[in-house]
Amino acid sequence: MKLAGKAKAWEKHQKHVPTVDEAGGKIWGCFRSCFLQSAAPYTEGIAYKILKNDLGIDLREAAGHTSCGAIGYHGDVSTLETQMVIAARNFSVAHHELGVDNLFSFCVTSFANYTEVIKLWEEEPELREYTEKALKETTGREFWIPHVSGGKPSVVHASDVFFANRHKLAAKAKYSLKGIKATDHVGCHYAKIFPDHAMGGAEFPQVLVGILEAFGAEVVDYPERRHCCGMGFRQCAFPENRDYTAGSVYKKLKSLKEAHPDCKLILTNCPGCTVFLDAEQGTIKDVLEEEFNVSILDYAQLTGLLLGYDPFKDCGLNAKAVAIEPLLDMIGIPYDRSKSAEERRRPF
Repeated sequence: MKLAGKAKAWEKHQKHVPTVDEAGGKIWGCFRSCFLQSAAPYTEGIAYKILKNDLGIDLREAAGHTSCGAIGYHGDVSTLETQMVIAARNFSVAHHELGVDNLFSFCVTSFANYTEVIKLWEEEPELREYTEKALKETTGREFWIPHVSGGKPSVVHASDVFFANRHKLAAKAKYSLKGIKATDHVGCHYAKIFPDHAMGGAEFPQVLVGILEAFGAEVVDYPERRHCCGMGFRQCAFPENRDYTAGSVYKKLKSLKEAHPDCKLILTNCPGCTVFLDAEQGTIKDVLEEEFNVSILDYAQLTGLLLGYDPFKDCGLNAKAVAIEPLLDMIGIPYDRSKSAEERRRPF
């Protein structure tokens, strides 16, 4: 029997990520996100708690690892050669100092950046030779390439690890998304640059859909589902370009509202998407006096909520522009009603 359409695309874009029940799935090295730590630090914090406490993963982070540098690369500040040496150094630190074979990044831009340099090393032997030589001469370190997905040269994203272990996490959940309409917004740098390295590809990515379905949500579609959030790097960084970011968010949420006005949850896996799909709703409210009130949560924040972690102290939902309380009420998650909304959002 021939597969067609979505099923055929899904079959083509598969990758294997070790679960905690498989060999190697209990020990992971991770690379933090510079953007997440500056704009939404709680998202990595709750991911750490879930990976360690609920999945029992031995999570190893090298104190000496650096930012991947991709923001500078995409902004034409640093060169491709620089990116390759940075990546090689981070890989070497993780493997040779921490004994790590499996690596993931918290940032989808880091994921795409590392995937790009690994592919270049495979396809351009002279670039690999240059990187090995530069790494040795500048740091004294040995070159090493991770092989995470299916034994091929690769790294994965943190959302891939959550996806691989989604059923185990869902079995531990205190709350369910049954009766809740939700949709996904997959970061461009996760699925659109190297679709073959994305769980499900670019057209029918499953990395977030699988998590939503595991927790019982009704996943809905809408015309602008795959439209970019508009963050870019030049758009959000320069005031004269900010209207592009806000306009992209408006286009997406307007489309969702017209198709499913009762859908109030978008799940993300990109640091920039997580911040701007939420924050620009405040801009739209101020400028156009139009409200969407759609909660934007990343995969770790949502998982933390459903596992019973505190929405504000643990999951960082005190930092959201869109009030989270209506969604908590829909799901049935309790919170301290004796405090005002402002009090619940004070720094801890």
